[in-house]
Amino acid sequence: MSGLRKLIVRREIELAEEGILATIRDSETGGPVRPLITGREPHPTGRVLCIKAGHRSLPWESIKAEYPFMEVAEVASPVRYFMSQPHKLTMRVTGPELTLDFFPDFELVADARFVRMLDEGAPFWHAAMQWRPDGAPFDGRHVIIEVKDDKDPRNKDPEYQHKLGLAKDVYESINYSFFPIVRSRDLPNADAWSAGHEVWLDRKTAVTAVDVARVVHVLAATGGVAPYSKVAAAIGDGPAGRAALAALHVRRVLNVDLTMDIKRDATVRLMNDGGALL
Repeated sequence: MSGLRKLIVRREIELAEEGILATIRDSETGGPVRPLITGREPHPTGRVLCIKAGHRSLPWESIKAEYPFMEVAEVASPVRYFMSQPHKLTMRVTGPELTLDFFPDFELVADARFVRMLDEGAPFWHAAMQWRPDGAPFDGRHVIIEVKDDKDPRNKDPEYQHKLGLAKDVYESINYSFFPIVRSRDLPNADAWSAGHEVWLDRKTAVTAVDVARVVHVLAATGGVAPYSKVAAAIGDGPAGRAALAALHVRRVLNVDLTMDIKRDATVRLMNDGGALL
């Protein structure tokens, strides 16, 4: 990540047909490029620890859109990394305003097959739940996400929408995908996400190398696929085993089918794509 980013920071991105010259700048700490929470916000804000953000505590400022997006991204097997407020994009353009600054809500590194599903129009949460490991190495692609509630007034602001269009052009010029996420379309309701939410709640459970070895042994012995109950039993009885399995799902050691109630003995698959987070 850092090596690639340094190359981008050193060069400016020119799109001759649009008259845009752009620069991407990261935070020096590797975390969010600007603080979202000042203590003076008139709406709920907070921070939440995310495994896929390098065990960082990330800020959120929308409990209806950003927070649930972070939950889905953390649990989604095709996502290996994500960061909130990942960088500042400055675009120098022709016109009365010499520069336009854009701070994207999130940046992801996600599997190419998942990105293709989004390109084809699949809602974000649906693509995340339907994706399955196929035995191929992790093919990571950078994805920029802008998350909005349906009632956000900027959805009807032509100047803001124009800025998003310019930003999309810049990102595509460096092979980054860009997707606007809208709450009603791209994020699940509570009933549809009940299994995913269970995994989210147990994501911070401590797991050991022995736990990893045991579940890999069970799955490898059954062709990479086994019932949830059998895999959970390999690392602990009852809630302890289920919590450890949730943590291994988030860490991309295995994939639990979250399209069904876990208690109905969901299918568990070995990831084995070289992208485990251990």
